[in-house]
Amino acid sequence: MERRTNVTQPSNWRAVIRAITPSEFRQRFQRQPYKMMVGGSLRKIYRCLPEPPSTNFELPLNPSPYELLPPNPVIYDIGAKTARAKYFGVLPSGSRIICTDIQPGLGVDIVADAQHMPQIPSESADCIFLVSILQHIPYPQKAIDEAFRVLRPGGILYVSVPFIFFYHRDPEDYHRFSVPGLYTLCSRFQCIASGSRRGPASTFCDLLIRFLGLLLCFNSEALYAINVYCCKWVLFWIKYFDIVIARYSLAYLMWGNPYFLGRKP
Repeated sequence: MERRTNVTQPSNWRAVIRAITPSEFRQRFQRQPYKMMVGGSLRKIYRCLPEPPSTNFELPLNPSPYELLPPNPVIYDIGAKTARAKYFGVLPSGSRIICTDIQPGLGVDIVADAQHMPQIPSESADCIFLVSILQHIPYPQKAIDEAFRVLRPGGILYVSVPFIFFYHRDPEDYHRFSVPGLYTLCSRFQCIASGSRRGPASTFCDLLIRFLGLLLCFNSEALYAINVYCCKWVLFWIKYFDIVIARYSLAYLMWGNPYFLGRKP
């Protein structure tokens, strides 16, 4: 995911979301040692726990992007970190996967900003994935235009983004996109399919869990994380209502994860 940018925020916003410096941490610990010790203990416990169930009953995508690719395709997964394009089952035979991210790390082949990737030649890719990264990019249209440049004629673009979803910094969270909004963003491409892979029940399930985590956290980040973890185990079953209501014609009113699957003309 595209997670790191150097865009300056207004000073009042920066004051709200900035990280705690080591000196501030020591000062807070001196004033509230018990609270800091409890928070540290909770974080240690949280890191040792098994992964909770997903809150998303992922809706099917037909056709799969993999079905549209030629033999031995070159696939770029932009902002992917360790995902390596493993989104739709088994990769096509002979696939060459190239992963980019804004910062070096495990699984990153090319360090590049999705808004400007001069390291990648024009018309060199058969497929590009932009999965849950456009919300972290200040100017998402630039990332779409770069994808258009890098794709060969006939190349496949798959984009997924959040719409009804909680705020999540990584390192910043700028945007939300409706299905028509994403369609407009990708207007240079021929649309093959668009919609949402998170239905109303899954959307509500995740928001309810976040709300309960916030309600019962007593303004503690560590306790919030523990609450969300526990609520996922207790309430994940709500997502299965999407087996029925995701088929409703009104389901679009609470779509949570729009996608666009398109082809470069």
